[in-house]
Amino acid sequence: MSQKFMKNDFNSKQLLESLTFCVLDLETTGGNPDTEQIIEIGMVKIEKMKLTEERSFLINPEKPIPEFVQKLTGIKNEDVLSSPKIHEVLDDVIQFIGDSILVAHNISFDIPFLNGTLKKYHRMTIENNVLCTNIMTKYLIPEIVSTNLNFMSQMFKLKHSKAHRAIEDARATAELLLTYLKIFEEKKIWKVNQIYYPRNRFEIDRFQFEAPKDSMQNVIDFLAKEKRPILLTLKGENGVIQAILPIENPSESLEKLKTFLVPMKWSMITLKLIGPLTEGFIQISEQFLKMPDLYRKQVLDYLIDSHQDEFIDQEFRMQDYFLITPHLIQGQYIIYPLMSPRHNSHLVFKYPAHKKKLLQFSTNHCQRSEESSKKDFSYLTKEIRPIFYNFLKKSFLKKESEYLFCHKDILKSNQKQFFDQIDLISKKEINRYSFPKDHF
Repeated sequence: MSQKFMKNDFNSKQLLESLTFCVLDLETTGGNPDTEQIIEIGMVKIEKMKLTEERSFLINPEKPIPEFVQKLTGIKNEDVLSSPKIHEVLDDVIQFIGDSILVAHNISFDIPFLNGTLKKYHRMTIENNVLCTNIMTKYLIPEIVSTNLNFMSQMFKLKHSKAHRAIEDARATAELLLTYLKIFEEKKIWKVNQIYYPRNRFEIDRFQFEAPKDSMQNVIDFLAKEKRPILLTLKGENGVIQAILPIENPSESLEKLKTFLVPMKWSMITLKLIGPLTEGFIQISEQFLKMPDLYRKQVLDYLIDSHQDEFIDQEFRMQDYFLITPHLIQGQYIIYPLMSPRHNSHLVFKYPAHKKKLLQFSTNHCQRSEESSKKDFSYLTKEIRPIFYNFLKKSFLKKESEYLFCHKDILKSNQKQFFDQIDLISKKEINRYSFPKDHF
């Protein structure tokens, strides 16, 4: 599968339809193929981007199935008593796989275990190209913190009725792969290697326009349909960043955006979904001084016009608070320590699954702020700081804000109250951004 297809030889659909995949899932008595056995195999074939056939085998492992495996899979010892032994089905498995690209949601387990079993019975090992939908997920959705198959099925509304049953997991993995293949098609994949390493082009939270192939009108038409917060990055020649702009609701700000964008000279424009606008403010602060003077002034004028229409005088010591808000991805949250609002100082977490990690992160930042000799934690660029402060003040005063401001003293004195506040936003959370199901 080392052959590369040139852009002019294939369109994306033809390329993907030329590939055959075999999605595989194993259930086993344990993790070591030298001492453990396969108890179930599920396989699904994908040809021309459609599910075409499947095979499933229950296997007699010739040893007791551990109790925890029985609970995990629902497969009991009595269920496999009359099933074939693994060496009796290996030929059927190998024949079904053929020369397909082998796919699993955790390829580092399934394929080594299958090959270990083949070696045990003196069979030739499989040397097919392999593809892992788990790794692919991390490329396509970079900030996702949980990539287990059940969670991904929920995210993309895929059928997955019995987790940890081989054929059900294989079907769900196949449906997930088809979802990703359609994304590759939409984003104009043109060589096979991009399926294995879908980085810097196929992330589903961003979209790129390139001049002269794309026009500014293409960009404006795209923005007119988008209501979610985005970060717009405009690059000039040689990929140099000219301007970065956080936009809360592009469709509502379209006339302002036209005034800002139309005079710009550009070679590439990237739009990135960011969920909460706070991420956009922090990123622009870190890049602001690197922009050319002319573009810097235009960005500042846009931000002032959009976010500083009224100044709020109420006292608000930003550095005393943590800011918690729903992340772009449903079920995830972000916490920003406002004593040091930087891009690399936030934590993306799931709640309550990451409760311990959240507490450790928050406590560490409280300690750092107390140990520091600085009185002013002004990590934000001075031009951006007042605009961001004002944006936060408005959010702080809203009764039904999506932003939760938690004072650092609460964390130190009453951890229960800290978690109770997070409980409230997690219980009333809606899928605010419809992501990743609705993506670029």
